[in-house]
Amino acid sequence: MTRTNPGATLKLDERDRGRLVLASVITLLTLPTIWLVNRDDAGESSSRPNVGAVGIDPGEADEASGTPVSELDPMGESGAMYLQPATTVLPPASIVVAIGTTPDDAIATARGTYRRSVEVNTCLFNGVRDGELVTVVNVANGRSTECNTTITEGLADGVLVMNISRFQRIADLTAAPIHLEIRQ
Repeated sequence: MTRTNPGATLKLDERDRGRLVLASVITLLTLPTIWLVNRDDAGESSSRPNVGAVGIDPGEADEASGTPVSELDPMGESGAMYLQPATTVLPPASIVVAIGTTPDDAIATARGTYRRSVEVNTCLFNGVRDGELVTVVNVANGRSTECNTTITEGLADGVLVMNISRFQRIADLTAAPIHLEIRQ
């Protein structure tokens, strides 16, 4: 928490003083000018609209309709209107069913993660033989990449580790670990 010194003064340089004097002069000239322009010479000054008003006198008539301005409805002349109901889109008579891959293509499932130390074309995975070319598919988005498997001691079952650049092809780094399907 910062505290300000109540006895401290604001120190202005020459440019700041000049700007302050200019702003003060403009203010002192503008306020009386606005007051003089909005004065009603005939009577009370409160019946006349100020500078922020629409800009027409309440006694004037609208040129288009000939109606006094005070009688105009700001919402318009039309009656109540309702939104049209949305049209329902009917599904086609026959539904097309997407058929996935055969179970023979998927050889394993795993949780996928990444390490910088893994070579680019290599995936550390103990679920298949060493040196197999496999396709690794991200189940969440369907993106895939290929790599050669390497069996590694100490790697947990069901975990596939790949290089960062290879992982980025199928998922965002912040999504790790991801669900993978290993195909041949």
